[in-house]
Amino acid sequence: MHYIAIAQYPKDARLMGDLAGRRKTYRYPAGFTNVQAYLDVHGGRSVVHFETDDAAAILQYTAAWPEVVFDIFPVVPSETGWGAYLVRKGEITPPAPR
Repeated sequence: MHYIAIAQYPKDARLMGDLAGRRKTYRYPAGFTNVQAYLDVHGGRSVVHFETDDAAAILQYTAAWPEVVFDIFPVVPSETGWGAYLVRKGEITPPAPR
């Protein structure tokens, strides 16, 4: 399954340099594929598109970056995507099961 992670970290120049250096040598957990990553040009945030079917791999990945706060969203079909985002952000409640 595909996921999008919004990673936020302090805009400290030393920390950002450390994170960039660690990222170059980081080995992803088994079953975890980083499809694409984007960095905010102003620093302090990145967007990571990854694929995995293993929840343990997600936990390993996030645990490897303790100074980063992750918001992780599953990639869903576009016709239901916006509703899933609003539910995650707590702006609406999910519909009751039928």
